[in-house]
Amino acid sequence: MSKPQGHPAILPIAEPSLETRILPHHNPPPKQSRSLAKLQTAISNKFTRRFHKLMDLPVEIRLLIWEAALPDGRVHELHPCVKLLENGKMMFRSNHSTPPVLLSVCQESRRVTLQHYQLMSYVARSSLSKGVRQFYFSPERDTLFLNTLMGLYMAFMLLDDDQTNRAGVMTGWHNIALDADRAHLITLLAGRAGHAPKPRFREIFPDLKVLTLAVDTTKKGKTRFRTSVWPGENGTSLKVVESTSDELARVLEPMAQFLVMEYPGLDLDTCVQLARVRRKRFIRGDVRYGFRKTCAFMGVRPPGVFMRL
Repeated sequence: MSKPQGHPAILPIAEPSLETRILPHHNPPPKQSRSLAKLQTAISNKFTRRFHKLMDLPVEIRLLIWEAALPDGRVHELHPCVKLLENGKMMFRSNHSTPPVLLSVCQESRRVTLQHYQLMSYVARSSLSKGVRQFYFSPERDTLFLNTLMGLYMAFMLLDDDQTNRAGVMTGWHNIALDADRAHLITLLAGRAGHAPKPRFREIFPDLKVLTLAVDTTKKGKTRFRTSVWPGENGTSLKVVESTSDELARVLEPMAQFLVMEYPGLDLDTCVQLARVRRKRFIRGDVRYGFRKTCAFMGVRPPGVFMRL
């Protein structure tokens, strides 16, 4: 007779140690706000997304892309520059002198850009003349703005009695904006004594097509002069006044006719219009003006370029 099978021996269960009884606690990751996530995605896409197939497109399409990417018309307001000429005279520079970006993208974009832009070169005709730093401008798109300070310099140039021939010193400019307070430069200072009344303003700008009388609505004269000394970088714009008033046309039409007189046989049709000057709120000219006022109040002589302003 077989012996009954015994139950297997029950092994003792060991007590769990302190390390096994305490389970690690994992904190859930913090939820990121939806707006912050969108901002991070936009920033990352801006620097990571690239279109590498541009040069694989047909030439005609690439040329259209470069043409569409050209910047809009810019306003170049000339103002005194830190750099001086060899004769010690002051130079002027544009407050919108940054070259177009397409000039440095590739050779093809540079060729397309140079078809619309050229290097501004001002050749001084006498040893006493001031200079202008070179910058790129588009004759058809950009506008050269002669503010209050530059209007004074133009007055001295037009009233100069020396025999220096300044005809054509500012070639290439089709669009010129002149401070409305200096509008008399067009007519009163146009003729030379003993010569036919050729518009000297037209001699300096032989390619002039559109003359804009810029009206600065700033009430204080000191503020207007400070902004003309040092306007904000890329901070000048002109808003053309659209008006169908017959009275305004009667005022501007004689100016346009006077600018083309004594030039028979040449296509010099000139348009005269009004525009309002707009500038950035923060103007570095105010900072410079405040610095000079502080130096004058404390009896300190302004150093460097501040002595010439």
